Amino acid sequence: MSTVLWANFLLNGIVTSDESDKPALHKHATKLDGICLDTSKLSFEAICDSTDVTFNLGDEELPEGMASTNEVMAKSGVWMDGAEAVRMLTAALAHIQEKQTRFGLLKNDYEQVVSELEESITHAKAAASSGGKFNFSIVM
Repeated sequence: MSTVLWANFLLNGIVTSDESDKPALHKHATKLDGICLDTSKLSFEAICDSTDVTFNLGDEELPEGMASTNEVMAKSGVWMDGAEAVRMLTAALAHIQEKQTRFGLLKNDYEQVVSELEESITHAKAAASSGGKFNFSIVM
């Protein structure tokens, strides 16, 4: 079972997920965090929410009245303003493309990271245009 990230936005208490696996972003989250901090002073890892993986791997039950981890994440997850997320991800992508940053020692995941970032930026722009918030959920 692999661990991936999904891009989400929150608007009016409702989470909308792209439900698209982003394994390269998860695998290289620490490196992406450094790039984001350098290029935008914002943290990539700070918006990687562990609500889903915590409930799915643990014995913890969903709170009464909640049907999904998205409801828990909407209420108590980590989020970033959509416009800030667009700024952070766009700056990181531009840097990565300009420098042709390598992701991985044996296998270079550059193309996959770029593709997954572009997909995430599209989702973050949807959050920004509606005044919503953005995050990545860690999914297993």
